[in-house]
Amino acid sequence: MSKLLKGILALLAMALIGATAQAGTGPTYHLGTPVTPAQLSKWDIDVNGLTGAGLPPGHGSVNQGSKIWESKCAYCHGDFGEGAGKFPVIAGGAGSLKSDRPEKTVGSFWPYAPTLFDYIKRAMPFPAPQSLSNDEVYALSAYILNLNDIVPKTAVMDATTLAAVKMPNRHGFIKAHWDTKNTACMKNCLSTPLKVTSDLVSLHVTPEEKEVGDVGSTVDRGPLDAAPAKAATAPAATASTGSAHATAAGPTFAQIAPIIAQRCTVCHSSKPTQAGFSSAPMGVLFNTPAQIKSQVVKIKAQAVTSHLMPIGNMTHMTDAERALIGKWIADGAPLK
Repeated sequence: MSKLLKGILALLAMALIGATAQAGTGPTYHLGTPVTPAQLSKWDIDVNGLTGAGLPPGHGSVNQGSKIWESKCAYCHGDFGEGAGKFPVIAGGAGSLKSDRPEKTVGSFWPYAPTLFDYIKRAMPFPAPQSLSNDEVYALSAYILNLNDIVPKTAVMDATTLAAVKMPNRHGFIKAHWDTKNTACMKNCLSTPLKVTSDLVSLHVTPEEKEVGDVGSTVDRGPLDAAPAKAATAPAATASTGSAHATAAGPTFAQIAPIIAQRCTVCHSSKPTQAGFSSAPMGVLFNTPAQIKSQVVKIKAQAVTSHLMPIGNMTHMTDAERALIGKWIADGAPLK
């Protein structure tokens, strides 16, 4: 038998052995541990919008939902779902879909009620998605449906009642029939190279790391527990973005101002620099020291205690900066 033939037979034998092992137990890489059903259940949260299949146990009332909404939703979506600043409107818009300026809200546009639970559970609240319990999500679903006059104030939502809700725009969608056999025309194609006229960095959607005093800045302020090099008296909107240091006597406004200027006033300013904002959310302004001090209760609740602000921490406020602001507020928020 030739050496070539022996080599081929040896390779075939190895392939058969490998195939047999793979068919039996599968390859073993000795990495990680098997995924348990309990671990998988945390990922298995999808809900069928049409039938409600996948809705978990639990329940919540309109009244319960109103309290949760006030603490976790109203800051962006308004007290009654009217939307704050440029954030989405949740309620209203009935009969507007055929108008020149349709209002696509839960009540006017969404076709199926169970998708409300699915979206809230998966993605809300924006700074802390998947932090709500099933009962809280059912309660918020009930409250939002009530805001849109779809269910009464006495309604209690659970897997059965939510799936039974018939949304006003349930039949407003049509099934698309895609033309999968279409061929590219390949005519009148651009013969010259493409020219990029703008990008997300120039629009401040994806800022550069070196950017200072705007959304996405990651400039290191240095240790926050060292003595300040020089006291500043500039208002928040024009404060320097230099190092913010704390003294033994407690933080001063000169140390807080640059943090507010860099992390907060991109939105909360009379002239916001954050893309998508033409005015300050909820009318809250941080242009002057007096304006900042007047909002210390909200600043503490939203930025120090709950970390809900900045939204999604898009300006990269650090834990040390939050702690410094908290100490300043605890000391009476002095402006000198």
